[in-house]
This record gives sequence, C-alpha cells and structure tokens, in this order.
Amino acid sequence: MRILSISLFCILLFSVTSQNNLNLYSINGEIFKVYANGKIINQNAEASVLIEDVAEDTIKIKIEFENKVTGEQTLYLLEKGKEIKNTEFDYSIDAKSNKVKFTFEGTKQIINPPNPIVPIKPVVDTTFKYRNTLLGHYCELKDGKPTYFNNTPKTGDCKIAMPNTYLNYLNVLMSKAQIEDDKYNIAENTTRNNCISVAQLNKILLHIVFEIEKLKLIKLSYFHLTDKNNLKNLDSTFKLESSKRELALFLKSADDSKLKSEVICIVATKDIEITQFSDNLTIYNNDSERFAVFKKTYPNFCYSAAHISLILSKFIHDREKLDAAKLLYFYCVEKDNFLNISDVFSYKNTFAELQEFVAKQKN
Repeated sequence: MRILSISLFCILLFSVTSQNNLNLYSINGEIFKVYANGKIINQNAEASVLIEDVAEDTIKIKIEFENKVTGEQTLYLLEKGKEIKNTEFDYSIDAKSNKVKFTFEGTKQIINPPNPIVPIKPVVDTTFKYRNTLLGHYCELKDGKPTYFNNTPKTGDCKIAMPNTYLNYLNVLMSKAQIEDDKYNIAENTTRNNCISVAQLNKILLHIVFEIEKLKLIKLSYFHLTDKNNLKNLDSTFKLESSKRELALFLKSADDSKLKSEVICIVATKDIEITQFSDNLTIYNNDSERFAVFKKTYPNFCYSAAHISLILSKFIHDREKLDAAKLLYFYCVEKDNFLNISDVFSYKNTFAELQEFVAKQKN
C-alpha cells in the first residue's frame, strides 16, 4: 500500500511539473512588461522576457509597452495540437498603429548545461588515444582545434560520398563540443569540404538544434550531394511545417536555376561596397561582436586579396583575423594571391596556421 501511495504521488508530481518555456521579445528592441494569467512577470520593462517552467498548455499573455500600448493574446504551447515537453516557444512582439502583434517564430529544445560543467577526470588514462592528431584525411587536430582537409574533386562534380568513417570522426568532435555554434562550425566544415550522400547529411543534421541552421547547411551542401534523387528525404529531421516549406522552395529553385556551385566568385565586388562593409565593422566595441556581424554579412560579396586585407585589419586580435580569413578564402577571386595578406597578422605562427589551412584546401 505504501509503494502504491509513493507511485501515485510521483505520477501526480510529474503531471504538475512545469514543462516548457515561453520567450517573448520585441522585434524593434522596445521594452515592455509582461503579465501571464494576470500575474506580472517583470517589474522592470525589458526588450526580451523569458517565462520559465510553464506547466499549462495555454497561457494568457498581456503586453504593456512604455508608451502604454497594450495587447493581449492566449498562446498555446502545443505542437500540432499535442502536448510537448522541455520545449521553448519563441514569439516576437511588434507594436504598430497602437496594436500589439504576436508572431510565432519557432521552438527549440531546452538543453540543460552539462553536469558537471568540468568533466570528472577519467579513472583510465586516455592520453595515448589522443596522441594521433590526424583523423584520416578528414581533419587534423592541433591543440584540440580541427583543421579540415578539402576532399571535393577538382571538377566540383561530386559522385562518390565521403567514407562513413568521417561521420565517426564528426561524432567524436561533436561529443567534445558544448556550444551550439561550435557544433554548427563542425557540420559546416564537413559539408563544405566533402562530397556527401543525403543519408550522411541527415545524420549530420541530427547534431543541429535550430532548424534555420539546418536549412543553411542544406543550402551550403546541396552542390556536394552525390544522390540528388533522394532529396525528398532531406526533411526527415525537421519538425516545423514552415521549415519544410522553405526547404521545398529552395530545392525547386535550385533545380530550376541549374546553379553550378554554392560559391561562384569570379569577379570581385566593387571597392566601394567592400569599404562600406569594412567600415561597418569598426562601430562595434570588440572583436567578438565584430566577428558575429561579419559572419552574417560576408557571404554577400566576392573579394580580392586586397579586400580581404582591408577587412581583416578591422579586427584587433589574430584569433578573429584567422577565423575570418579561413571563411573569406572560399569567396576570394584570386586564390593564388590569397597568402599575400600576411601583413595583417601580428604573429608568425598565426600566419603559419593559415598557410597550413590553405594547403589542405588545395590537396
């Protein structure tokens, strides 16, 4: 009888345990207060408010901006009308013409930080396992950081997918990566530098949480796929119907336009546009912010070696200069002169690492 009572208590406790989060943010950066089911959430107005541990499937939200514009709406924390757990729902808030508009932006899984954050020292000494820093022809580890080989054919026509061993190497790197940005970078470098099958790409996409980043990876790796007859299987890792629709539109337009490559840079962008881009980087306070903006914008242009030197000069530290240079290499119209950018680096070992990277792209 006592065991039955404990079981019933656990079931009841689980049923009332909070399941989801709700993230509300102003699309224009305006600050606001939030009331959930009549209870105020933030005493001080903010531009983004996270409501954690929401137990109910529906929640009545009232928004009050500083200019006294208010809006109310009942939000449903459901997926296709069904209950869901451990999920964060994102809604953007926009106040126009004295009306508040709520727009559903998507969901993401709530992932708790690793526990413990610093892993416990293994009982068995595994040092020997990591002495070999060369993972086949996939990448080379230097101070734990991978430098990838380029395995795509010189013709650019992918017919044979990379060995599945490379997926095993990718899984090793993913298991060590704790930040979503690091996981995306591993996936991006793998798809950029290798021919892959649809099945391999789907396995890579399983490591990526955000669907917008999954779409970016598919668009990047489309021209490296070896079996385009299986494209219909590419939406298997997507949950949102909006993502599936965007994927279908991309696949249709990619086939219709008969594009030849994801990056086609033959002629450099006009100097005035590159100058505007580089000048825009100088308004940020530090290299971290500068690099974040750079990553969102750099694929819009094609660069000469002089352009690349100009952009890298806007960064202070060699670390960001090196990361940016590796990305710009694929958009450089004069790769034979690419290494003429050596003067922008403060340390010789940084430029040596870049030389190593370029050599791997030419293999």
